[in-house]
This record gives sequence, C-alpha cells and structure tokens, in this order.
Amino acid sequence: MLNLISKRMSLMMLVGALACGLMACPSEQDEHPNTEVPDAGEPDAELDADPDPDVDPDGGEQVETRALPLSLKVQDEAGMPIAGASVIYQGQAHLTDLGGQVLIEPAAGAETMIVQIEAEGYAPSSAERPVVEAAEGQQMSALVRLLALGEAQTFDAEADALLEVRGVKIRLPANALVDGEGNPVVGQAEMTFAGIEPSSDDLRFMPGPLIGVPTEGDPVDLLSVYMADITFWQNGEKLQLAEGIEADLEFPISEAFSGYAAGDTIPFWSFDLQQARWVYESECEVVAGDGLVASCQAGHFSWWNVDKPLGTRNCVEVTVIDSESGEPIPGATIEGEAQNYLGRVAPFGATDAQGKTCVDFMREGTIELSALHSYYYQDADGPLTVVGNETAASCQSEEGGECLQVTIEMSDTRSCLSGTVVDENAAPVAGAPVYGLYEMMNGPGSVVAESGADGSYCLEIPPVDEVELLSVHDDAVGQAVVSLDSDAFGEAACGSDGCEDAGELVLESGPTTCVEGISNSYMVVNDEYIAVPRPGQPVYVYLGDVDRSCEPGEGPEDRGQILAEGITDANGGFALDLPLLTDAQVTVLIGECHEEWGPECLAFGYEASGSVLFDLQGIEASVAAGGCQNLGEFNTPPMCFEE
Repeated sequence: MLNLISKRMSLMMLVGALACGLMACPSEQDEHPNTEVPDAGEPDAELDADPDPDVDPDGGEQVETRALPLSLKVQDEAGMPIAGASVIYQGQAHLTDLGGQVLIEPAAGAETMIVQIEAEGYAPSSAERPVVEAAEGQQMSALVRLLALGEAQTFDAEADALLEVRGVKIRLPANALVDGEGNPVVGQAEMTFAGIEPSSDDLRFMPGPLIGVPTEGDPVDLLSVYMADITFWQNGEKLQLAEGIEADLEFPISEAFSGYAAGDTIPFWSFDLQQARWVYESECEVVAGDGLVASCQAGHFSWWNVDKPLGTRNCVEVTVIDSESGEPIPGATIEGEAQNYLGRVAPFGATDAQGKTCVDFMREGTIELSALHSYYYQDADGPLTVVGNETAASCQSEEGGECLQVTIEMSDTRSCLSGTVVDENAAPVAGAPVYGLYEMMNGPGSVVAESGADGSYCLEIPPVDEVELLSVHDDAVGQAVVSLDSDAFGEAACGSDGCEDAGELVLESGPTTCVEGISNSYMVVNDEYIAVPRPGQPVYVYLGDVDRSCEPGEGPEDRGQILAEGITDANGGFALDLPLLTDAQVTVLIGECHEEWGPECLAFGYEASGSVLFDLQGIEASVAAGGCQNLGEFNTPPMCFEE
C-alpha cells in the first residue's frame, strides 16, 4: 500500500487532470499522425477469424455481431486510475474519465487498433489489440499501466553533462539540445527518467509488446536487458538532440543475465509508440566497469531498450470462458509472466468470438497466464501455470509442433460496498470521489464512485479480502481500510440490501504548503521601466501544466484543477495556502482574459523564461505560519489596463 502522502498526490493528480466530472471529456483533436502497423506479430488469423459470425454455432437463429469497441483503463503503479490521460487513436485524442477509463470505437474496416497513451508525470505508452467481431454488447479490454517519471535532474545545456540515475549514465556534449523549432537550448534544462530493469522491476509497465522490427526480415520477439524512457525538458517543452549529435548511454547488466562478456554486442532498439514496436537502431558494446554495462549511442530520445531477439518458441492457445455458463468470452486480454526466464508474454492479443487467442513464449519456458477483461475477473486461486516443451512452435507459423491448449475461467459476479462521506463535523459531503483499491491475482485494481447529496456512495467490487478507501475533496483527505470475508462473498448490486457497510469515511484537513509572489505592470519614464503594482487581480494556482487559454465561454475552472485562488493586495502581492503535495508542479495565472489581447493579459513570470509553471517544494508551511515558497514577480503588459 502507498503511504498517505503519495496516495494523496495520486488523487490530486486524478482530480486535477479531469475537469469534466465522472463522464469522459469530449474528444479533442491532436496532432498525432496515424501509421500503418506491421503485419507480423498479430494474432494467428485462423484463431481470430470467425468463418460465419452471423450463424449461431448451435444452429439457431442468426446472432448480431459487430466490431467490438476498445474499453481501456489507465492506472499507475499503486492501481490508482489516471484520469485525464490522453488516449490517441488515429490522430484523435480521447480523455480518460475519473475511473481512468475510455471507450473507443474502431475505425471502419480496421483489423487492428493501436492507441498511444500520454499523461503528465508519466512515461508514454501504447496498446495494441486486434479488432474482434462478436455479439452486440461485448467489448475488447486493455489495461495500461503507466510508469511515473522520477525526479527531474537539472543541468547546464551549454556545457558537457554527465547524468546518472539508477546506474544508467547519460553523457551529453555541450550545446547538444534543440527545442521543438530546432533552436539551440541555452541555460538550464531538465532530464526525467523512468526505467525498467527486468530482474527487479515489473515488466507490466513496459510501453508495449516486446516485439522488435529489425532492419531486414520479419519482426522478432525480444528479451530485455534494460529499458528506459529518457526525456529532456525546458519550461515544460520537450527537447531533442540536435541533428548529427549523439549521446553516450550506459545501461547496467544485471548478474541475472548470464552469458555476457566484455566485447559482446547487444542490439539497441527505440520504441515507436505509433507502431507499438521496438525499432532496431544500432548495437551496444558490453564493457567492463562496475560490473558489466552496455555502452550505446543514441541519436534521439524516447523509450530505449537493450535486448536480444528471443530464440525458438513454444505457443499456447488460450480459451476464456464464463465460469457460470461456459460461454466464450471475447475481447479478453491474456498476460503472461515468465517464471524461469526474464520476460513476459506480450499483451497485444485479444480473444475472438470463440473466446480464443494465442501467445508465444520461450521454448521450454514456464509462464503464468492471467486474463483481463472490463466486465470479468479471473475465477481461480491464481494465475494458470503453463510449461513448455522441447518442440518449437509458434502462433504465427504453421511450421513446427502444435500449440499447447489451456482454458481460463472468468466470472462477472460482483458484490457491493457502501458508506457515507462526512466532514470533520460529521456533516455529509456531496460530490466527493471515493476510490476503492484492492489486490487481485494480476495486480492492483480499483473502482470509483461519487458521493451523493446525502454523502452516500456505493462501490461494485469483486470477491476480495480487503478494500482500501481513499478520497480527496476540497483540500481534505479521507482514508480507511475495510476487511471482507471473500469466502462468504455473496452477489449483490448497489441499491440492494446486500451491500457490505463501510461506515463513515471522514474527510480531514491535511497538511498545507503555501506560495507567494507579486503582480506588477510597468510604465516608461525617461526611457526607464518602472514597476507598477497591480492590486485586485485574481490569482489562480492550478495543479500541473495548464494553458494560458482564453477560449470563448471558458472560465478559470475550465483550464484545470484549481488548488488555490485569491486576489492581489494593495501592493500587488499574494500569498496562498494549498495542499501539501510531493514532486508536483503548479501553474500560476494572474489577471483576466482581455477582449482584445486575450491570454497576453494573464501575467507571466518575470524571469527570462516567462514561465508560469513552477516546481512545488514539498515543505509544510502556511500563510499564517510563514515559510511560503516565493515565486517571484509576475508581469502584465500595461496595454491590458488601458481604457
């Protein structure tokens, strides 16, 4: 379980990212071109093809079928849903709702869906699913787990830089970075890092399937030695290496990877989010250092992976059925974790109308398979163990031996947990999001509900032993743990009398920090700029990076989650309390949109960068007690105050 502060941070990021309540925000256009996906690596056509989808297999009446929509959920390492994540499909961006979910219809005639997932504070990812034809009312399912970016490291972009995190070393020559328009970067820049070392970290957080596209030949399955997302920033804008410049990277090679020696080479791949594939770039040399390291050169920055192609494989055909009716379940995702080697079954397949799909794994390997679905949970004591054999076989080829065959049962039986959200005075609280976190066999899960006018809420839950309740509302936080008897689990629905009673969830005021600054304009006297304090200006502190936008009909609350607001005093100063967050950024906007000048009249930072985005110090403080973080001066052009 996460500690209270980090969970509170996760909740504030969720609420901050979502400005549209419990329903998904309207889709927005995004400049992400669609690309074709390689044919290789897709599920076996014989397994996924329905020869006559309109005919009932029992010889009865015709069954209405359709291309199933993709139900995708985005969550973090603790199982908390990530609201407001951008899920991009064919250039169109869709935002996840408060539960981290979004439903996307496949394009007409599409055989495969590939989506890219981006969320502030997390490394980007992707998901791929074949388009499945099945009965009306079904859905394809995907769960995407995003890896949080670590604390940013600051360095001088105009000097040689050596950056190190988790044993990975990044060497940049001086003046190596350019901005989005190709301009050289001067001054201070930042690097963020998110890494996965397969012998110790969870491969479920990799950005896509371990399938590599070599320079020539068919795609290959990969075994990763180390993968990492390395990104450079300045004032919230992503940076890249200048043309012709390469950075030197060193990745540690764990002792768990035997067989490597100094002088060996390992292929080096970058991840293409739009293809959901690792693309071959070059070779890394194994060198002796503090242990063995893979020495590589990168000409751009993204997800990078040091890994070798997998040798011969076994395959397993998986059938997923409803444990009650025995009917096939289409649209389920199969995940597999290796037990005797460092790898995972690539979760890009989905069960077809007959509930079948096929996955490859290392020959003679042992894997544990789990099934994921939006409506169902796996109805068993744990993942299903599959042991390979000496005979090579593959889902994508008719050559070699036959695939193993297994069946996984899933259930949609649910119970419910109800309670009431109250404040410190025992008064009911309406509109508070309540998250229920629990552990399932394939990792953490979550559900969410919003309290009603009387403070009541109800969560639909699978049979689990414990549910942790969390809520953040109006700068107050509530937390409770409810123990349940999964053996005595009884089916019940919200609104019935059979729900478990969670009692009262009390929202209590948490610790605060505070920020202060001053708002000025200026006038020119004898060719000198003289600061002019601007009292009475509205001040808004937002969670994360928000736009200085002035769209028609837009109010301050439409830009994002407001953590604090106030008015500048007679001297143009402001000081505001806000919730204590860790490793967070805030945007400060001062003033109002101007009829003629629009967002230019929302004050910007007085520093040369003109930034309104600030790193928030995780220090407990308050306006009353002092110790506020000083954000400096903000400047508004004088034309904004002229009649």
